[in-house]
Amino acid sequence: PAPSGTSTPPQGVRTDSCPNASNALAMLQSSFQRRNSAVPMSRRKMSTSPPRRSHGSHTTHLSRLNPNFASGLLSTMPLQGKQGSTESGEKVVLEEEEELGPLLQDAELEKLELGEDLHFNVFCFPTETPLATYTMFLLRRLDLLDMLDLKEQQLVAFLTEVEKGYDKENPYHNAAHAADVTQRMCTMLCVSGVFPNLIGPVEMFAAILAAVIHDYGHLGMNNNFLIETNHPIASQHNDQHVLENHSLHICLGLMSEHDFTFNMTKVDQKLLRKIIIAMVLSTDMAEHFGVLSQFCQKVTHDDLKPLFSPHPRRSIVSLQTGQQPAGMIFKPLRQDQLLLLLKMAIKVADLGHTTLRETEHVMWVRWLEMEFFKQGDVERQREMPISPLSDRMKARNGPATGENQIGFFDVICNPLLSAWIKLFPECSSLLEQLNANLQHWRKDAEKGLEGINLSSV
Repeated sequence: PAPSGTSTPPQGVRTDSCPNASNALAMLQSSFQRRNSAVPMSRRKMSTSPPRRSHGSHTTHLSRLNPNFASGLLSTMPLQGKQGSTESGEKVVLEEEEELGPLLQDAELEKLELGEDLHFNVFCFPTETPLATYTMFLLRRLDLLDMLDLKEQQLVAFLTEVEKGYDKENPYHNAAHAADVTQRMCTMLCVSGVFPNLIGPVEMFAAILAAVIHDYGHLGMNNNFLIETNHPIASQHNDQHVLENHSLHICLGLMSEHDFTFNMTKVDQKLLRKIIIAMVLSTDMAEHFGVLSQFCQKVTHDDLKPLFSPHPRRSIVSLQTGQQPAGMIFKPLRQDQLLLLLKMAIKVADLGHTTLRETEHVMWVRWLEMEFFKQGDVERQREMPISPLSDRMKARNGPATGENQIGFFDVICNPLLSAWIKLFPECSSLLEQLNANLQHWRKDAEKGLEGINLSSV
């Protein structure tokens, strides 16, 4: 089955590396009990509330802003009502149970190494809003809300509306894909030391927003189909980067409407918009070879040389202070270099299902094939030429075949990952897993060839 906009694992997804719903419940309960037992009784009522952020004269509370932000599991936990009890039977008055959502979510997402694990599986954590949930977790962990003095209530409302704009009927281009790309890109930039050594809070926030919105409103059809059929959004954007411009047009409007960057300077707001536009447009595969070529030419080992001085692995946990290791000096990148670096980051993240563990990677490829075949069916019905890899009537024609994946890996993915890892070896496990997945497709291609030979006997 295809995924909806949720992050509930479909049937057949490997769960030995992540908790299922019942295990997650147990983890949430256990986390609450440990946290509660470690606090004196006189303070337990206050300790059960998620942290509040103060911005000027007002205080915001995340769980009050977005009721859907909680995973929904809390309603099934034995903590219902306004009071609980300790092991000794002593009653403890609790806050409203929905206020526990973000606190417990953050604790469990941290345990699952969101923002730390380059191969994080977005279906590990049961939530109906993976994009909003994961994005807010990452923004809090990076302290970007306070650094940029963002309006939290408006930001959550924006993320919620964007998530709803991803079509749940799309097998591949849905909110789960956007969440996957967002968390991977954020992790890459932190693990590699790009943030905070080479980019600051504004650039990092722009990169996260670009990943969040990059496939907003995707129609499940590619740009060429929309152009050939004279679709209204193709006409609106003059046949240029149709889906990407569509996402930008709507989401930049939503950003203005929710105005969560009100407290940022006009200069920073302008930079934020410029980076978002450049990054989203670069996800059009028509731009792939141009971006890769420019990156290899303009961003070199010498530009990033200070990053290769011995220092501990940098990650979200070690970035809380935003301080550089003692004695390290980083020269700023030129603006064209910075934009190329961020374009590469989102492109690597966008194709990052190829770097997931084998079972999870194959799952995403099958969903992509379903979407390709869906377009092929429409093209057949309209008596149009059927797009490459989209004809379900031909044997071994779709993306989920070794013959087609080998070419995709060799021509597109491997050069892209190699260029990134040449400069940022901290991300080398991405290329290692990609090569492991390539072996899976080589074996699949051999089986396909054997089947063709047998059928011809």
